[in-house]
Amino acid sequence: MGVRHPAAVDWTDPVRGAAEPTPPNTALAHAEAAYRAALRAAAELAVHGTAADLLAAESARTRQRVRALRRHWNPRLRDELAALELALEEPEHEEAVRRRWAATRDGG
Repeated sequence: MGVRHPAAVDWTDPVRGAAEPTPPNTALAHAEAAYRAALRAAAELAVHGTAADLLAAESARTRQRVRALRRHWNPRLRDELAALELALEEPEHEEAVRRRWAATRDGG
């Protein structure tokens, strides 16, 4: 739709510093991995939610523009076209009347 929105998460897992201790047991190591996965999922959810909100807003603006075209511009342009067609038909009709008049005058 031409809307700029975030496409993906740019995520890098934090690196444990040399001074930081490692988890003392496997349960904490698994919990740490689960929290990192949950944070990544939350960030991806935020990105997709933002993209959906931006697309929904653009869709609403597009619907409003289409409605304005249908309600205001199209009828106005149709009226102008009808007036122009009438303005073009009028000289053609006059010319046809002149030809018929000239034909009857010359023949009669």
